[in-house]
Amino acid sequence: MAAKKKADGTAKEPKDLRYRNQYFPGAESVVFDTKRAGFVPLAIILRKILWFLTPPEVRVLVYLMARASKYGICYPTEEEIAHELGMKGRKNLTPHLRSLESKHFVKTHTASGKKFFLIHDPRIAIERLAQSGKLNDEHLFEINDLLEDLGQLPCRKRRRSPVRKPSEENENAPFLFLLSRAVPFRPLFSALVLDDFVENARL
Repeated sequence: MAAKKKADGTAKEPKDLRYRNQYFPGAESVVFDTKRAGFVPLAIILRKILWFLTPPEVRVLVYLMARASKYGICYPTEEEIAHELGMKGRKNLTPHLRSLESKHFVKTHTASGKKFFLIHDPRIAIERLAQSGKLNDEHLFEINDLLEDLGQLPCRKRRRSPVRKPSEENENAPFLFLLSRAVPFRPLFSALVLDDFVENARL
């Protein structure tokens, strides 16, 4: 989007830059410059579900995000993670990793003695939370309101396919099948017999 211009034709500074220059003189020397390499994306929508994570889980998730490549994958050892987060060993880290995976924020896979971490789009966790009922309609509305502002599609509750109970199955299905196979060369007669059988079954 093109920058707005002042009356004299010069480009108008972005609002946040004007605020920064006004309230934090010299801030350019202390803030991170996103024009340089050395940073990772953090989904804005994540802020809407941080309440669902414990403080240690937030630390672990942010750490994994900071380690992930542009493909959303990383593979630090658990010992390395625990050391850099000051968790004093794997036993204090493992429960948080398992919880993040059960909440669908990450997925893990172990191969050749190495554990790989895949960082999910927060939308995956949001939709799972909504499906399980842990995220109510009010929270989902707020999340989708922000997504609309960001120009993204809304999150929806994933509906599970209903599981049919044995009692709900058509009890006459086996008999109808056998009867239809009894007269394969006379389809019209078979259809009439089937109709009569179904009608009697309803009585």
